[in-house]
Amino acid sequence: MTSLHRFRRLLSMLAIVAGIGLRLALLAIDDDRTSALAAGALLLVCLFVCLRFLRLWLLTPPMLYLCVFSLFHLGMAVPWALGIYAEKLPDWFLYNRLTPALALVTLATASYCSGLIYSCRPNFEVLVEPAYANRFLFACGLFVYLAGGAMFFFGIQPLGGWRFFDAGYSETYRLAAEFDPRFFGTSFTLVPIGLYLTAAAFPRRWMPVAVCITAIWVGGIFFLGFRGYALIPGLVVLCVLRQRGYRAPAWTNAALACIVLVAIPIARNVRDRGLHQRSMEPFSAGVHPLAGIVEMGGSLRPLVHTLRYLESESWRWGKTYWQSLGTVWPNLAPRWEGGRYIALQDLPPNHWLTLQAEPEMYRNYGGLGFSAVAEPYMNFGVPGVILYFWGLGSLLGWAAGRRSRRPVRLAAWAMALGPLLWTTRNSFEIFFRPAVWGLIVVGAAWLASSLARSQTEASAGRAEPGEKRGLTVGPGRRGDSSARAYSQ
Repeated sequence: MTSLHRFRRLLSMLAIVAGIGLRLALLAIDDDRTSALAAGALLLVCLFVCLRFLRLWLLTPPMLYLCVFSLFHLGMAVPWALGIYAEKLPDWFLYNRLTPALALVTLATASYCSGLIYSCRPNFEVLVEPAYANRFLFACGLFVYLAGGAMFFFGIQPLGGWRFFDAGYSETYRLAAEFDPRFFGTSFTLVPIGLYLTAAAFPRRWMPVAVCITAIWVGGIFFLGFRGYALIPGLVVLCVLRQRGYRAPAWTNAALACIVLVAIPIARNVRDRGLHQRSMEPFSAGVHPLAGIVEMGGSLRPLVHTLRYLESESWRWGKTYWQSLGTVWPNLAPRWEGGRYIALQDLPPNHWLTLQAEPEMYRNYGGLGFSAVAEPYMNFGVPGVILYFWGLGSLLGWAAGRRSRRPVRLAAWAMALGPLLWTTRNSFEIFFRPAVWGLIVVGAAWLASSLARSQTEASAGRAEPGEKRGLTVGPGRRGDSSARAYSQ
C-alpha cells in the first residue's frame, strides 16, 4: 500500500482546498492567459497522480473521462496561452472574459482528482491473456447492432430517403426537427448498445467481426459529419477491449490518435456539403496539426456564456437533471407532432443557451452543446461543481478498483460510460435514455443467457447423469484456446 493510499482522506481534502485556493487566486489575478496556463498545469499534475500513484491506464474509465473533459474545455485555451496556435480563433473566445470559466474548470479538475484519490486503490495487477466470453451475449449484441442499422436506413425515409445523404450536416438537423426522426434518432442509441455488448462478449475467433462492425459504424457516421456519435463509441470499445486483455502496441494507439485529430478539422470542412460534392484534398489544405484539439476546446464557450447569463437568473436547484429523466421513455405516439412552446427558463440547457447566444442558429435547429461544468453550476452554483466532480471522481475511481473482465459487468459499465463521456460537452439530457435502455438490454440478455445455460446444463445432466458438465471452463484447462465460453 502506497503512502498516497494510506493518507487518501487527507490528500483528498487538500486537493479540494488547493482547487478552491487556485480558483480564488485566478479570479484575483484576472488574466486569461495565466488562467489557461494554470488550468493546463493542474491537468498535468492530475494526470501524473493518476498514472504514477493510482496506476490507472490511459484507457480506463477515470482516465478516459479526465482526458475527454480536458480536451473539450482546455483544447483551445491552453495552445493559445502557450502561443503555439496562431490561426484564426472565434470571436467569442477573443472578446469574452475567460478567467471565470477557466477558474471553474480548474476547481472541477481538482475536485475530480480529489474524488479519485479518495476512492481509487492503486492498481498493480498485470493483465493476462483474454479469458472470458459469452456467445449468447455476443449474438444479442450483433442482433441489436443490425436492428439499429436497419432503423437508421428506415429512419432516413421520412427525411428524404437517399437524398438525405446529399444534405449538409446542418441541413440534417433541420430535417430531423421538421419531420419524424424517431427511427433515425433511435438508431444512434441502439447501435452503440450493440457495439458495447459485442465488444464485451465476443469469443476470440470472432474478434475480426467485432472490429469490423465497429469500424463500419465509426467510419461511416464520422464521414457523414456526426463526429461525436462516432468517436465516443469508438473510445468505449477500445476501453472494453483493453479491459478484456486485448492490448495494441503503443505506437498503434498514438497513430490512431493522430489520425483522428487530423480528421476532425477535415470533417468540419466537408460535412456541410453533400456526399457527391465532398473531396478531402481541397479541404485538408492548410489544416494545422493542433486544429482538432483546438476545435474540441470550443466546449468552453457554453461555460463562458452560462456564467454571464446566470448573473441575472436564479439557480435551477436540480431541475435540469429531473427534466432529463423525462426523456428516458420514448415517444410512441402514432403520429409525429412538432415541438410545443417552452418558456426560456424551462428549456433544456443546450436550447436555453443557444436561444440566447445564437438565436439564428436556434431558429435553424442548431445547437452549441453544453458543458459538464456549466450544468452543476447552473443548478447549485460553485458548491454544486465541487460536489458533482468529487462524486464523479469517487464513483469512477471505485469502479476502476473493482473492475471485472466478465462480459455482463463489462457491458454494463460500458453502457454508462459512453453516455457519461457525452456529458462532458452536453447536458444530462443526453445521458439517461441511452444509459437506462442500455442497462435494460444488458439485463435482459443476461437473464436470457442464464436461462439458456441452465437448460443446456440440465440437458447434459440428463444425457450423462454420472458426469458433471458445465458451459464454463477455466483458462487453465488443457486444450481450451478460447477459455471461458459462457461467463457472466
